Amino acid sequence: MSKQRAPGKIGRNSKNSPIRMREIADRVGVTPMTVSRALRTPEKLSEATLHRIKKAIKELGFTPNYAAGSLSSKNSRMVVVSVPSLANSVFSDFIEELSASLNLHGYTTIVGSSNYDPAYEERLLAGFLGWRPSGFVLVGTSQTAKARRLCADAGVPIVETWCHTRKPLDLVVGFSNCDAIYEMTKSLLDWGYGSIGFGYVGDMKNDRTRERHRGWKRALAEAALAAPQTQTQGGSFSLGAGASILNGILERHPETDAIVFGSDTLALGALMECHRRGIRVPDDLAITGFGDIEMAREVVPALTTVNTLRRNLGKLCADVLAQRIGGKYTGPAMIDSGFQIIRRESA
Repeated sequence: MSKQRAPGKIGRNSKNSPIRMREIADRVGVTPMTVSRALRTPEKLSEATLHRIKKAIKELGFTPNYAAGSLSSKNSRMVVVSVPSLANSVFSDFIEELSASLNLHGYTTIVGSSNYDPAYEERLLAGFLGWRPSGFVLVGTSQTAKARRLCADAGVPIVETWCHTRKPLDLVVGFSNCDAIYEMTKSLLDWGYGSIGFGYVGDMKNDRTRERHRGWKRALAEAALAAPQTQTQGGSFSLGAGASILNGILERHPETDAIVFGSDTLALGALMECHRRGIRVPDDLAITGFGDIEMAREVVPALTTVNTLRRNLGKLCADVLAQRIGGKYTGPAMIDSGFQIIRRESA
């Protein structure tokens, strides 16, 4: 006669073998299917049962095999997040808050950085599709047509962020880049500046850059001022590019008394170049940025910039996506997360 295992006792074939879902079920006194539900659809279980299962998972050190689970179900509990850069702290702060908030909803994030290269991002997203993600968070709308089609064909919720768009793939949670730079440029005009240049990351293929450029032109047009393309310049995401942009704009337009940058990093590079050249900021030239990274507050003079409320944006994207995945989202297709103009010493 075989011995019956006492409740709560876990028999292991090898102390080095991974904990199995059945062992969690045996510890709690439920079926393996209930444990599976706790991992995939925790909202369907009672709080008491869910608490006992989580306690057992923690005690036994169980790690879910999402790759195997996705083979037997439509999707995993993973959310794909695509950002332009991990070097830019505005995105790292966003990802940190997004990931923490999604984790509270029971999802794990898998992050890819495109390095501002749509073709590379396309390959990343195609590879991530093999994990059968439950949803996507895409920064901007500059993905290739093929990449956007791949995401749409996956049949899962998509949140586009860091932008507004008239043709969303699914949901949009973000701010208007056009309005942000418009308000910054208009503020400079109100503060007494009259010849304003524009510096940006990359090129006009990027949707956020195009919208910021449009906001700069709109503000100048409303003031009946010229907005020559020669008073704008793009560059890589680096401090050195900010210096090059400043030098290029001033060489072509020495009358420039302010430059609006589409990135704090570019603006900080321009500030350093002003120090090297003996240009007084803001007396000779005003400099503004975009993002409100920590260095913007600490540099001398402190940088006037646009605060995109990125941590709040990360949480908002997570909450909306989780509701959408669970079929509980009833809000609008586009949520405006807002921005703030922060005036400091550089303007």
